[in-house]
Amino acid sequence: MKLKTLKKDEQKVETQEEEVDVEKLLKMKGKKKNRLYGKRVDSKTQKGRYIKSKLPKDSSGDVAIDATLRAAALSSNGNIKVKTEDLRHKVRKHGAKASIVMLVDISGSMFSDKKVNRLKGILHSVIEDTNRHQDRISVVGFKGEDAEVIIPTTRRATSFREQIDNIRVGGTTPLAAGMKKSYEILKKEKLKDEFVPLLLILSDGMPNVALEEGPMKDALNIAEKIKGKEIHTIVVNFERSVRYGHEVNMELALAAGGRYYDIEELKDPGMVVSKILDFERENL
Repeated sequence: MKLKTLKKDEQKVETQEEEVDVEKLLKMKGKKKNRLYGKRVDSKTQKGRYIKSKLPKDSSGDVAIDATLRAAALSSNGNIKVKTEDLRHKVRKHGAKASIVMLVDISGSMFSDKKVNRLKGILHSVIEDTNRHQDRISVVGFKGEDAEVIIPTTRRATSFREQIDNIRVGGTTPLAAGMKKSYEILKKEKLKDEFVPLLLILSDGMPNVALEEGPMKDALNIAEKIKGKEIHTIVVNFERSVRYGHEVNMELALAAGGRYYDIEELKDPGMVVSKILDFERENL
């Protein structure tokens, strides 16, 4: 898949297009998984294609008029009267969507206007992208001693723009706490057949806050749990990392059985991360 970013030539007023190949940004491919995104699953709402009918479990549900009338006709003598036992409900199916947790580093290593603006740009772009695809998304930030849910799991994340704009950075880097909270969210999402869980990690720094055994060891332990639950994981380096940052991110992706992208040199990381998600949907 080819991506396009705009590159302004200092010698010219006009712009030219610079092609970026997503697969060249992919530094670690991870384990190949069975495709689940877009797979037909039972709808829990009245949306989706009507496939068949079923006996109702309760009074709520989408009435299948055709099947109900057929059931009533079978028990009548020409004069159709619908009885309670004739009632049938619709079974609908739709393509499975993603439930994405964006885990973002908002610690002191992000303390510069450039980094913060790039991070917020990525968040806004991904939120718009998930809205177009009707995916669910939540945003978890980590700094200080703990992690916080910036945006709760929703399909209407565009209404949370103010929360993104009000993000403040600073403090230590409790990566393990952020991964733990993200893991807890995605474990619940995985129980819902209509959603495919996806963890997207944006971090440029070294973890320095432990939960139990040590900052990095704790993060890797949770990454292995994520791998065990077959949660699709993407680690993206979007800024020039602090010392050993690349190695940390790659080790994290490896432990989670995930994929690692390096986009630090690109000028429009928001657009690129959205395109990476498009590419990854083909592998969900």
